[in-house]
Amino acid sequence: MKEVERLRALIFERTGIAVDEKDPMMAVLVASTQQAEEVGTRLLRRIAPVRVVLASSATALLFAAIASWTTWHVAQGEAATERAEWLRQQADPRVSAILRSDQGRAGLRLAELRVASLLANCSGRASWRVSAGYCIPMTADGKPDGFSVAA
Repeated sequence: MKEVERLRALIFERTGIAVDEKDPMMAVLVASTQQAEEVGTRLLRRIAPVRVVLASSATALLFAAIASWTTWHVAQGEAATERAEWLRQQADPRVSAILRSDQGRAGLRLAELRVASLLANCSGRASWRVSAGYCIPMTADGKPDGFSVAA
């Protein structure tokens, strides 16, 4: 009988319709509710936590494999593009001559250390000078204002 009262209260809350507890529709609703609860209980019994964990793990592994495969192919494409650019530069006799020279290798090493642009900017200005590994600019009042080039 408690189930009938609970259903009547729920129907009244949701719809505003008061249903008599002896109404045949209430018997159908009670039977339907009991069947739904029974089906839900059976479904919950079938679901084991181990199965849920295994299914979640398998799904996560699948998505991780797809992401790894995609990342690998993107990286391979970028490496192929960089190699093609390098081969194109090597085909230019001027660039290959520069890279074979001592100054070219030194410039490449300075570029790898991210110092080349600092040196190029420093030596490109008349008011700046390099002294003992320092770029020394002049301030507005003509005094030197230096900072270290060494990393």
